[in-house]
Formats: sequence, C-alpha cells, structure tokens
Amino acid sequence: MKVTFLGCGDGFSVEQGHNSALLTFADTNLCIDFPESNHLGLHQLGMKLNQIEHIFITHLHEDHVNGLQKLALFHRVYPGRMKPKLYVPTGLKDDLWQILRHGLELTTRGKRVFEDYYDIECVENEFVVSGVKFELVPTLHVPDMLSYGLLCKPFFYFSGDTRLDEHYIRSIANEVKTIYHECHMQDDQLPSHTSLEELLTLPEFIQAKMILMHYVDDYVEPKLREKFHQVYKLRLAEPLLEYS
Repeated sequence: MKVTFLGCGDGFSVEQGHNSALLTFADTNLCIDFPESNHLGLHQLGMKLNQIEHIFITHLHEDHVNGLQKLALFHRVYPGRMKPKLYVPTGLKDDLWQILRHGLELTTRGKRVFEDYYDIECVENEFVVSGVKFELVPTLHVPDMLSYGLLCKPFFYFSGDTRLDEHYIRSIANEVKTIYHECHMQDDQLPSHTSLEELLTLPEFIQAKMILMHYVDDYVEPKLREKFHQVYKLRLAEPLLEYS
C-alpha cells in the first residue's frame, strides 16, 4: 500500500493544502477526506478527479469535506471507471448532504439526491475495499462531535483530527508500521488538537513510527523540515511525497 498526502496542512493552510491522504492499493484507491485543495494535489500528480474511486470522511469540519461537491460534479460531467463510493460514518450522512445539497440538489435536469452522485455506504465499525479492511476509531476532537480515525493493520493508523489518546496509541503501536498523527505544531495548546509537546512524551519507538500531519505552514520550506528532522525522531508529512 502506498500513501500520498494530497495536502498535510491544517484548516487555515494556504501553502500545502488541507489534510488528506490518497491510498493506492490492489487495483484501486481511497482518499481519506476530500478538501477542495485535493484538486490541485491530484493535478500535480497527473491525476484527474474522476480517477478517485473511494472516499472516507473522518468528520464534517469544512476543511475535510469542501471538495466533495466539486468531485461529485466532475464525475457527473466526466464519468470515471466507476461511480465514486463514499464511506460515511453512521450518523453523518444526513448532515453531510445538508452541507453539499445546495450545489448539487437543483440541476437543469431536475432535482438530484445524494445517491445520484455517490455510491454511499454508512459504516459503523469497519469497511473493506478490494480485500483491505479499514477499522473506524472514534477520536477525541470536539466534545459531542462524531469524528474518526482509520486503522488498517498491518499498514497504518491515521488519527484524523484529535487530541492525543495516549492509551490507544500505545495499544496499537506494535500492530502497524506507520502512525500518521495530527499535530498542530504551534506553541499554544489547542483544546481540539495534539501538540508536539504531548507527542514527545511517548516512547521513542512510537515516535519513530510517527509521521505528523495537519500542521501549520511554518514548516513548508525544506530546510525547516530538515532542521526538525535533525532534532526529533518524528517526521513531518510532505505534500505529494509517497510513503509505503
């Protein structure tokens, strides 16, 4: 399995795209979240929107779903190999449609519904794509908000947006090769995200497995990433760089 970040920035990033990963495996692909900035990332990879076949949504914050309307319309105008399949955690489907419907429901050919654009599967605990199992992991993002990470053994854990759940990270650290974990990389403590200070309390063998994502644009320049990597075992995700 190959993992490529179409973007690895936080919700206010302008230089490295909003956080989203493209997984390629077997004969297909899966995007984790779909911000609008993915269009540029895919273009830079030589891909078109209609080549995206599966999408999983971690939660409904704008910077994680604001590309789904464009993706839906592109597939309708320029159909790909298959109708895109959207994996939506149970409880989020109706709210997600309310976000998207204002640009999708009314058309020159009459009213459309969510299912006209996507093959939708509401998922409770897990889903399978081309024989690969993905397990939903509830995260600690915002109180009372449904938000999830993805566990795909033995390949990776993808945290989504979350505060640090140290107990869970320790429990799966030996079951995966890589831990893609969010980290805001700011001096302030943000109550809905994870700080570098918190991650540095983890055992070094866990830190060595971590690739940090969803961070501020302060580390866009290669020399700043290199300086960070000289000091810490943790690594910063880079847009369009392929991880395996």
